[in-house]
Order: sequence, then structure tokens, then C-alpha cells
Amino acid sequence: MGCASIAKRSLAPAFAAHANFDLVAVASRTPDKAAELAGRHGAIPCSYEELLARGDVDLVYCPLPTGLHHEWVKKCLLGKKHVLCEKSLACNFDEVADLVEIARGNRLFLMESFQFRFHPQNLYVKRLLQEGAIGEIRGLDVKFGFPPFPDGARNIRYSKALGGGALLDSGAYTIKATTYLLGDDFQVKASTCGKHPAGEVDLDGHLWLQSQGGLVAKTAYGFHNFYQCGYEIWGEKGKISTTRAFTARPDFEAEVKVETNAGTKVEKFRADHFALMLDHVSRQIEEGGHEEEYNQCLVQSRILTQAQQALGLI
Repeated sequence: MGCASIAKRSLAPAFAAHANFDLVAVASRTPDKAAELAGRHGAIPCSYEELLARGDVDLVYCPLPTGLHHEWVKKCLLGKKHVLCEKSLACNFDEVADLVEIARGNRLFLMESFQFRFHPQNLYVKRLLQEGAIGEIRGLDVKFGFPPFPDGARNIRYSKALGGGALLDSGAYTIKATTYLLGDDFQVKASTCGKHPAGEVDLDGHLWLQSQGGLVAKTAYGFHNFYQCGYEIWGEKGKISTTRAFTARPDFEAEVKVETNAGTKVEKFRADHFALMLDHVSRQIEEGGHEEEYNQCLVQSRILTQAQQALGLI
């Protein structure tokens, strides 16, 4: 539902290539866009409403602008369709809670598309932490930011009405990385952000997150920056750092560096995290039991909404 760049570049090819999915239809408000993308994969072009009416569609992937997610994901769920939605799932906690309630009531799969959860680079880091490779964790630093967009002011990320702004975009990754690595019980303790010159959306920001046990995660994100995409975990006995933790292409050799008093070890990983994410989606739909994904949606939106309030964005 929607022909965004990530759908064309990554998710449509991943669905089309996956053994457990058939890419049936592609919907867009613009018929030519739907026809072009559908034609690449032998699918049927249609409107959003036509997609919702199809009886042969079990799962809808939604890469629409964040500001449209609540409306259209809700329609998908009410139409008894499972949903994989691009981040951020909605613009605030109340909207996400509404979607989760509908999904739960209809026993439907609902998941936010953070594909980096499934990359072996990040799974390896989680295993290192569980094994105590760097001892007790002292802190986490997460950065995700990139240069200005080539289409300039026309980019949807600059539109408040469409759910734009850096926090709901790149900032969402830094929050997700924190809870993915260190657990769900983080709160926003301090924050700052820079605004677009027109004043409509935030362009960059920093968050100080703290767990109930006192563990601190510092995150930095933004649109108009030198490219950064990774995290560093400081521990009692060492340090773990990563490269391209969120956006590693299948041909990119992602690295995990572990530094301790015993020396430095570097492991390298290549994988298609979109394909691995779809493996997870397939299993979840086949096996049922979606509470973990519901909880992840709620935890993510709770922290995001705290950040929005702290930054004066809502």
C-alpha cells in the first residue's frame, strides 16, 4: 500500500523473492506508480480501496508517510488483514495503542518494520551482551543521521501533516536500538532538538534515556548531518562498536569490533535483513501469538511520545 522508495528498492523485491509470499497487488493513489511497480513483479495495480477489498490479500505492507499510517493501517486491520508497517507505526502513543487494540481483538499480526533486528551483526551483539563479553554495561551511544535529501523541500520528511521530522524518522531507530539491546524499561530524562528554519518539523536531536536500574543510553539523530549509522556499548571490561548497524545492504560487510584488555576482535557479516525479517513475519502469521510484537509497538511509541512531549513537538 504505497510506492515509496523503500518499497520499490527493498520490500517489494523481498516479498516477490520469498518462498512463503506471493506479491499479489500494489496500490497507489497514482495509477502510473502502481502500474510501474506492479509490472516489475507480476502483480496487479490498484487503488488503496481496491486493495482492501481483495479477498486474496492476507498481509498488507504499508510504507506510506507516517502521518497516514493510523488511518490506513486501521482500515487494513478492520478489513481482517495482517500488517507490516514502516516506522514510525503512527504519530503518537494513542494512535499506536488504538491499532494494537484492533489487531489484538482480531488476532492479527501487526509489526513495525525495523529490519535491523534480524541482521546477524546485531544478533551477534545481543549474544555478546548476554554472555557478558564486556562485563557489566556502563552505557550506550547510538547515532543515526544523514545529509540533506536530494529532493529538498519537497521531501515528505519536512511535512508535519505527513508525520515528518527527524525524531519519527532517524530518531526512531536510535530508540529502537536502545530497547533492542538493553530492554524495555527506558524513560526520556533529557532532550534537545533543532528545528527546520520554517519551524514545521525537527531536523535533529539528542535524547538521554535511562532505565529503572540507572543504565544510560545517549542517542543522536538528524537529517542534515555527516552520515552516521551505528552504536557503541561501553562495558566494565571492554567496548563493542558497529558499522552500518541499521542500513547494511546485502553486499555490505558489516563489522562488529570488540575491544577488551585481551585485545581486539573484529567479526564481519553479510546478510539481507529484509529477507530475514520476512522469515520472521511468515513464521508469526503461520504460528499466531503476536503479543511480543504488540508489546514492541507499544514500548517504542511510549518512548517516542515521551520524547515528543519533552521536545515540545506535541
